[in-house]
Amino acid sequence: MIFGLGLFAAGLFFCWLAWRLWTYRDGGSISLLEAAILKATGEAPLPRTRFDRWLHDFQMVMSAIFGILLTAVSVYGLLEEAGLT
Repeated sequence: MIFGLGLFAAGLFFCWLAWRLWTYRDGGSISLLEAAILKATGEAPLPRTRFDRWLHDFQMVMSAIFGILLTAVSVYGLLEEAGLT
């Protein structure tokens, strides 16, 4: 039961992450760590490269796949545990 709930939480987290990445796909946002380093040094962020955009899209797709997969497996496991399937 605890394992199923953990998988469900992880699945929801990955779905939320995929949604967030989809929402901000064109924003060119930077991480908090990078923002802190740039603020301390007084530099401007570098423009996003083609590889940066590819990694962003790859992370978005993989988050969606794992989110849906983990959520589906956990729901099936929780229903099986409850004896409803």
